[in-house]
Amino acid sequence: MQHKSKQEKTTSFDSSFFPECWSDDRRMGVLLAEFRPRQLNIASYDSKMKFWKDLILSSCRESGSSVVSVTTLKERFRRKGTVPYCLNTVFHDMLSKRELCSDNLLKDHGKTGVYGFNLWTVGQLIKTPLVWSYETVRAITGFVNFNESDSYIVKSIAVEHIKIIENVVATHNLQNKTMKYEDFLFILFQSSNITRNGVGPPIIFLEKEKRLTTKSVIIDDTKTFLIKFASIDGIAQPITSIEKSIYEIEQRENRLMEDITSIEHDISQTMEKVRQHIQNGQKQMAKTLLKKKHILEKSMQLKITALDTLQGILQKIHNCQSDKNVIKAYQLGTDALKNVLNTSGITIEQLDNTVTEMKNVLEQHNEMLSMISAVPIDDIDELELELELGDLIDMKLTESNIDKHNISTPALVPPVENRPSNAHDFDTEIEKRLAALRVDIESSKLASNAQ
Repeated sequence: MQHKSKQEKTTSFDSSFFPECWSDDRRMGVLLAEFRPRQLNIASYDSKMKFWKDLILSSCRESGSSVVSVTTLKERFRRKGTVPYCLNTVFHDMLSKRELCSDNLLKDHGKTGVYGFNLWTVGQLIKTPLVWSYETVRAITGFVNFNESDSYIVKSIAVEHIKIIENVVATHNLQNKTMKYEDFLFILFQSSNITRNGVGPPIIFLEKEKRLTTKSVIIDDTKTFLIKFASIDGIAQPITSIEKSIYEIEQRENRLMEDITSIEHDISQTMEKVRQHIQNGQKQMAKTLLKKKHILEKSMQLKITALDTLQGILQKIHNCQSDKNVIKAYQLGTDALKNVLNTSGITIEQLDNTVTEMKNVLEQHNEMLSMISAVPIDDIDELELELELGDLIDMKLTESNIDKHNISTPALVPPVENRPSNAHDFDTEIEKRLAALRVDIESSKLASNAQ
């Protein structure tokens, strides 16, 4: 895809980040002048140094680049025709405190990679400046009288851009996705104010920290740079030949879709012209255009078939990758289960012996329960107990002078052939007699109370 970033469309620079004192002529006259020796007024010197450092940082954030030079900043900070004459001193101080590193480390050090940087460059930019002293910087680059057009990298801004890039990658789900470097830049430029000039340093750091990987490939006789970001808290893996093939297939799929859309548009325009010629009575022209329409339809059908084939291949590739993950999960589960069995010491023979022994014990227990339940608890006849109880109740009724004829009951000890047919009938009879007895007792109590 060909993209035009919003940063590349304009070179205008917003100066809204300037502090309020920027409109104060007297104050700015002092700030734009060269530094006086620090020992004359330490507080004033440090205040002025802080002013310019903060302004440089604000300028970098506004411009979307951590790469700066004295020449660029002089023009950017030009005020009423006057440029700041103190920036050389500010740059020296920032270098001494490791707040800057030289952009020369990003250029022309042997064979370069995707971004014009190589491993030596990366090592010098990311690792070495952490231990550089000001004297080492001066010894390496000769910054005593450095060229004002030389570029330097503001490290704190580069770190901020690293965080922005990682947020963009996470937001757009670009982890472990192989894509064209220019396509990534298009997404980045649409999502942030980082410019092409400012994207280099953070990309170098991420590649050094194995948060992304790159690869140069030839597709359709054109050199293309691919980029792939690592997963969250992961390490970027090299771009494989399979991922490269998938990318090429996806690119051809996109081209086919664009071609089909274009042909559909041509067919629509052709049919519109056919209608116009028919309306104007131009039969031969309409016939010629109809032939063109049929040719376009055949071409479109061929491309649709090719597109279906490519999409089918892509789907099978993705399915294979998914199946690979499933099989890997199965293998991990199997290995884990084997380890558990091995560490537990359980074997098939042990399990069989245990189960057999458990069956024998259960059988013995069941036999014991059967034997216990077979032993009679007592040999007393329940019916005899009921008859005895009935006799006792009849005796109590006689003592209480209750007429038993008023109670519709069978004989106290009925003959065997006249006895109730079941225990329930006999129980009912006993309950009636007890009720009669309770009524007599309550009447006796009432009579006593009345006397």
